[in-house]
Amino acid sequence: MIINQPSKKKKLPVVASLLSVSLLAASLAMAAGTSTASIRPGSSSATGSTVTATGSSGSLTVSSAGPTYYVQGYAKRSISFFPDTNAASITALPARTVTTGFSATSGNKYYSKANTQSGATSIYGEAKTKVN
Repeated sequence: MIINQPSKKKKLPVVASLLSVSLLAASLAMAAGTSTASIRPGSSSATGSTVTATGSSGSLTVSSAGPTYYVQGYAKRSISFFPDTNAASITALPARTVTTGFSATSGNKYYSKANTQSGATSIYGEAKTKVN
């Protein structure tokens, strides 16, 4: 009686393929840049660092943790010789997080900007721009 045993040679390509897919996913995740603007108690606005788009899409996520204040978030495109333009904007009401997408242009620079009502003293808010 002959029993078919699975070949150990077939497992190596499967393991190598899974490793390749994992490395590709990790490199794509690192390619996306993120700019975060965080509002802390005592301030009413914040600006994040500039990131460069490597693809054609982006997202803006805005959070408001303040008890009665909203946070207005912007994904801004940085332009060296003109005023910066809004790629996206969205408002988060108190205790909410909202997200919107926008079209980015590879090679352009983007950053986050967050604003709340002037005089807000006890608010935490955040605008996070991610570009691929």
